[in-house]
Amino acid sequence: MSDYWTILRSGQFRHGDYAWLHLRSRYFAPVALLHYLLVGESRGNRPTPLFDPAFFAARRPQDGSPFAAFLKNPFGAPACAEFDEAWFVARHPQAKAATSPWAFMTERGIADRLDPSPSVSLGFVANAYRSRNKRLARTLLKVFHRRRGAGATSCVLNRADLTAHQAAFRDAIRLRALKQTPARRPWLVFVQTDGGHPARLHAPERRYDLMLNYFQEPKAPPPEAEYVFVQNGTKTTAIAGLMEARPDIFDAYAYVLFLDDDIEISPAQIADFFETMRDNGLDLAQPALAKGSHGSFPVLFQKAGSPGFRRVNYVEIMMPALSRRALATSADCFRQGISGFGVDVLIGATVAKSFGLRIAVVDKVAARHTRAIDYEGGALYRYLSANGVDPGVEMGAILAENGLGRDLVETQADGS
Repeated sequence: MSDYWTILRSGQFRHGDYAWLHLRSRYFAPVALLHYLLVGESRGNRPTPLFDPAFFAARRPQDGSPFAAFLKNPFGAPACAEFDEAWFVARHPQAKAATSPWAFMTERGIADRLDPSPSVSLGFVANAYRSRNKRLARTLLKVFHRRRGAGATSCVLNRADLTAHQAAFRDAIRLRALKQTPARRPWLVFVQTDGGHPARLHAPERRYDLMLNYFQEPKAPPPEAEYVFVQNGTKTTAIAGLMEARPDIFDAYAYVLFLDDDIEISPAQIADFFETMRDNGLDLAQPALAKGSHGSFPVLFQKAGSPGFRRVNYVEIMMPALSRRALATSADCFRQGISGFGVDVLIGATVAKSFGLRIAVVDKVAARHTRAIDYEGGALYRYLSANGVDPGVEMGAILAENGLGRDLVETQADGS
């Protein structure tokens, strides 16, 4: 029981945050410390962001609670890999006057976003994980917990590591052309696919040219299309890579629609969609989501009584269409991320800044998104995590660095 009282009296145990993370509710805060001492500490659960019991115990083996032992003599003790006491004190000498430099960091430094070591930027963490100051300690607990498992590489703690992971991802991409035909129609539809996209996109009566980008080797000869490429990576990196390697292809088209392979839409609907963009001077748009689709933003679902389209501030990366000038202006946006999260918001802001609010969701045409969105166990998200990329972190960084918000909203109703 002495360890219990040592930790309790220190005031350093984060009862509510620990209960929220490990007991699934802050209502269990009164028993959080007991849980920590009975089972949590042996599992490696942190009692506070900047103390790792396994890290400490490996360097100072002893009986009893590692956290209690640390609290009795915290000066120079190995609290965790993310706190460098000498480095911290050199930058914040006022910490010497506190109970300990570590206590100064936990009691004041987190709220003031003081970096605890060269490898941790609390400003970046707050932005990338979209945490308010009063929730930053909780966010750190969650991030450090995730770094022990599947998020070991993708839960980065500074901008340099995120940039390095993105660069490594891009360096591993290889682009190969299987077929290239000169442009024959005014519009282009790009599909990111493994071969499972809807066959009707290839219908002979289609009024658009078709580009297939296989993210893995085709298992069968590709069906009829004007362009066929093989390029590992994501939809966003595929678009960025093709625009860099073959900008002439995109320059030939008045509009380009970028589809995921789980979008059900007919050639006739696509033609109606492109005509709506052309006739109303839209530079960025997407078909509305049909009832029963999987989607994240209610504003993108087809709206009864709509005059044809509704102006919005951006559209989702699953099926954006851009005019020739908007695509040229937004080319660099596709290079800002791997997952596409946040890239769509940036494209919307870029188009609006250049051409005004010529951005819309087209209710006249409704497409069906057939695949459920799984942010944890989905194949794409597991693939990204294994390569050191967390979509949420990318989005948080993009939004913070460009002063943008994530809300997708109508700006006005319009169209006929």
